[in-house]
Amino acid sequence: MAEEFIRPAIKGLKEYIPGKTPKEAGVAKLSSNENPFGPSPKALEAIAAETKNLQVYPDQKSTLLREALAKKLGVSDDCIICGNGSDDIMQVIGATYLNPGDEVVISKNTFSIYELVARIFDGKMVFVGLKNYEIDLEGIAKAVTNKTKIVWLTNPNNPTGTIFTASQFDSFLKKIPESVLVVVDEAYAEFVESKEFPDSLKYVKEGKSVVVLRTFSKFYGLAGLRVGYGIARKELIAPMFKAKMPFNVSRLAQAGAKAALEDKPFLDKTYKNNVEGKKYLYAELDKLGLEYKKTESNFIFINLKKPADQLFIEMMKQGVIIRPLTSFGLPQSIRVSIGTKEQNQKLIKALEKSCR
Repeated sequence: MAEEFIRPAIKGLKEYIPGKTPKEAGVAKLSSNENPFGPSPKALEAIAAETKNLQVYPDQKSTLLREALAKKLGVSDDCIICGNGSDDIMQVIGATYLNPGDEVVISKNTFSIYELVARIFDGKMVFVGLKNYEIDLEGIAKAVTNKTKIVWLTNPNNPTGTIFTASQFDSFLKKIPESVLVVVDEAYAEFVESKEFPDSLKYVKEGKSVVVLRTFSKFYGLAGLRVGYGIARKELIAPMFKAKMPFNVSRLAQAGAKAALEDKPFLDKTYKNNVEGKKYLYAELDKLGLEYKKTESNFIFINLKKPADQLFIEMMKQGVIIRPLTSFGLPQSIRVSIGTKEQNQKLIKALEKSCR
């Protein structure tokens, strides 16, 4: 039996449940917040050009990509680490900084990988509930003790699309000791419209104990390549390279991500589509009388006030895949990605029929 070999911390883990992938054509997949336009065209060109070099190991430190990111973000390249998706960086953070028994403060009803990482490394979870479906920074600050090692934040929050503001974050950080690592997952930051969104990199530049996580999966349309990165002061980044597996960002991923950064027409198109899609969906959801949260991301949180799993099945029959939030601890809610105009219209038709 394999049971005797398994670490106790692993035995109780729940496997991550991704959004369902369609097996047939014509299905609108609006469950995983992917870019509805596909990959960046410039990324595809760079990937094609790089295929001739696949016999050569990738640059272990993703030097060219880090240099491009550093220039874009206004930080030194030794303040950046790249990984096989931002969730890979999350695990590297755990491997580098978490000792067994260290407290980790996490919001309830948010991305499950934070808890997964904490459990893998025998951290002690401290959960703080959302407040009006928003990250409760005041509650999180009160939950921090002298045993706290890491605080995980999501901005915008997944799955609710809500944000905490610059003034709220500034007040929060003043209450948090420098001995606590504050990790801010900004996977959806590029979609934000609000002028109140924090400039989290400001705190990195000031030398605070803040790690900012971002990804190429959503806005840049490269979820299948798996490229994410973390930004922090170099003293925090340097030891993370020791815990990261070598060569885990492929040559194709590095080339594609670097090119995608410079694909302004594609990025502008993505942003504009998201803004227009939100307006359309808000109006239609109002007509249907459904309760939702206005979003700063590329998805919308809808509170059905009835079991979401059944609606998921009904929507599947109509060729639309949504995300029931049972695994997030919100069994009466769904998350729907903002798609193309045609996908959004198909979503509303399916909701109209299924919510009668």
